[in-house]
Amino acid sequence: MDDEQILEQIRRLSVWSGHRHMTIEDIARIQPGLARIMPEVGDRTWKLYYAAQAENWPLAAFQAKEIRGLMDLCAFTRPKHEDALRQFVEKNWQPVQDAIANKDLAAFENAFHKSIKAANGYHKLKGKPYLLWKLPDLPPPDLEMKPQDE
Repeated sequence: MDDEQILEQIRRLSVWSGHRHMTIEDIARIQPGLARIMPEVGDRTWKLYYAAQAENWPLAAFQAKEIRGLMDLCAFTRPKHEDALRQFVEKNWQPVQDAIANKDLAAFENAFHKSIKAANGYHKLKGKPYLLWKLPDLPPPDLEMKPQDE
């Protein structure tokens, strides 16, 4: 069997999802894109900021790690944005994570606001200047920001 025959068999292969049979192409088609993932990034960024303001460093570190993971997922699922996303993470997001690790609120503030400005710059660079994320004025109501006793 040659490579083309193997590929054809793979294309015809389907698996049961619990709801329907799906081919590998079906599974690939339903992978979330940036339009589905970035709102979660925004929500976590909001929580991250107010956690840091409350000096809840474990929560801030958790949110920052999750955001980085979402950015990695975006880079993987949308290769046309991979270089920009990886550049953003290394140049702009790493300083946010470093400030959190050092529990340095002043450094965090600086790095955070620079990263938001950079993220909005990437939106413009990628032809989406109408995507201008802004920090909500109040902490999110669904999560306690103050540190909890361990």
